Amino acid sequence: MSNISDILQGEYESEYGNEYDLSVQKQFSKPKIYTASGNLKQRWYVYFSFRNSKTGNLIL
Repeated sequence: MSNISDILQGEYESEYGNEYDLSVQKQFSKPKIYTASGNLKQRWYVYFSFRNSKTGNLIL
């Protein structure tokens, strides 16, 4: 019989490893849409961040 720890750890595993492994930093953020609160007269845009390979910081 499996214990609860084994079951929970298996739930968060994927083909790329543990989904909550904080040692692996994401290279990009999820894209987001600025909709100007639905105002079609203003400019809408998509924004995201990416990781600078030299500094390791996310850049908008």
